[in-house]
Amino acid sequence: MSEPIPRVDPRFIGAEALTDEDRHYQGSRFQDVRDAIFANPYYSTWGAVDEPPLPIFSVNLPQFLTGVLPLGSKFQFFQATKRTVDSDADLRWGPDRRGFRRLLHPNGVCLTGKWQITEPTEYSGYFQPGSEGLLIARYSTCCPATQRGQTRMM
Repeated sequence: MSEPIPRVDPRFIGAEALTDEDRHYQGSRFQDVRDAIFANPYYSTWGAVDEPPLPIFSVNLPQFLTGVLPLGSKFQFFQATKRTVDSDADLRWGPDRRGFRRLLHPNGVCLTGKWQITEPTEYSGYFQPGSEGLLIARYSTCCPATQRGQTRMM
């Protein structure tokens, strides 16, 4: 029988609003972003016996509705939306300099590698045959169902 899935405190939500750091973004090099991603890994070998499982964040409606009524707090989802649209920053540090928890798609991993188009396509730019580039992407699920064999999104 497998061990229970650890849950992360659902009350913790990162700084959702646009910050001065977002406004003063000057660009990043691939290596700088990659170094930041791997600076505090959850573990060194995925699936190793001694390594803890990835954290799993809850996803629920009250988190999105926090601040929707004019009772003093700001509507967090609206703040997060403004930040996403208005910021070009590659990294979102958070107060502890280790990132922040997202309201939408909080369970995810980062992928790094090389983008290569090796087959013929009808497209141009980065989608034309022979295109190559360095890649950093985030792969996430919408819900806390992160285990093999569980439906993630319909």
